[in-house]
Amino acid sequence: MKIITWNCCLKLANKFKEIQALNPDILIVQECEELPEDYFPDAKYYWTGHTKTKGIGVVLFNNTAEIDSSFNNKLDYFLPLNLSNGMRLLATWSFTHRAAGRFGEGHLGHVSDAISYYREWLNGAEQAIISGDFNNSIIWDKGNKESNFKNTNQTLESLGFLSAYHDLTKEGFSEEKCPTLFHTKNREKTYHIDYIYLKGLNATHVKVGKYEDWIKLSDHSPLIVELSIR
Repeated sequence: MKIITWNCCLKLANKFKEIQALNPDILIVQECEELPEDYFPDAKYYWTGHTKTKGIGVVLFNNTAEIDSSFNNKLDYFLPLNLSNGMRLLATWSFTHRAAGRFGEGHLGHVSDAISYYREWLNGAEQAIISGDFNNSIIWDKGNKESNFKNTNQTLESLGFLSAYHDLTKEGFSEEKCPTLFHTKNREKTYHIDYIYLKGLNATHVKVGKYEDWIKLSDHSPLIVELSIR
């Protein structure tokens, strides 16, 4: 099974051919538009967001899913899906608390909010995935704020989740050799802020798309993880 997360930087429909060529089974896409569930051939599309042109979507190619009944529209950049194969997926597009406030009163946009809200649902899964654009890295941590990425990672590990990239490469957080974001599309302004966290699943291979292959489409490169499914 192949999982890909990618911030497509708007207009997924116009860029779908390129990401589909990587043959994902599960594709998590941030900053994408609302589209009908059957828009993409031989796939199912699930979406949530605050505006119709910019939300978070999941494309399933060899599976179907239902949005969990616990879905909270105050966390509408997090999509909890129960996959037909028994896995649970929390698709993620995280914002700072300051940025989330622009979406309206009571809106929660940081991944720590989503983890707290969906903790029971995540705990109830033998196999689960939390994946997406976290908009965060240990390099930006200050003091001991709850929103620090170090705290987010520790919370996820306490729930049984490991970052597939770091688990396979053995690179430390903040020491990633393969960036997922090129800020303002500048090759010199690189960050690793996209993650695929796994619980009860065995990742066998990880790859990040090359700058030259993706920069015309987005300031993010896709993060690709392959799993061994028994």
